[in-house]
Amino acid sequence: MEKKRFMVRLVRPVFEYVDIEVEAGEENEAVSAALAGAETIPADEWRGNFAAEEYGVDAVCVTESAGDDKEIFTEIAGEKKYLLLKADTDSGEGEVVYQPWIGEVSDLMLADLCSDWSGELAEAEEAGVAHYYDWAERYARFLKDGPAKVIQLRRPRGEDE
Repeated sequence: MEKKRFMVRLVRPVFEYVDIEVEAGEENEAVSAALAGAETIPADEWRGNFAAEEYGVDAVCVTESAGDDKEIFTEIAGEKKYLLLKADTDSGEGEVVYQPWIGEVSDLMLADLCSDWSGELAEAEEAGVAHYYDWAERYARFLKDGPAKVIQLRRPRGEDE
């Protein structure tokens, strides 16, 4: 079988943190003040990186390679969004961390997305940790047996996109 070249956009989560001091009357007020002031914190004060041992990489789009076309993913780039689920693995508490993009979609779109998410989460809840191990095993097998060859893209120094 003849091999083709594909362009695949991968995304990985990078969680950054900064420790700040806030004067407030109570914890909720301190959290609100910290969140409200987050935009004023200079970018070079934030710390953090991608933690491969804790988080996976996602493929958000794939298309046949178009040579040197730098605009290949421009139209698709803004269509993929992420919702965060925060887990406290000591207490077993979980919560949704809503993102600003949610305010930009219609109620119908949000209902559709929530239906998809809740269906997948219900499967995970029902199957327990076995659900994750089934996924991880299939993924590892694909990586081991997959016939694909990754060709590194060479970007000029300083190019962000």
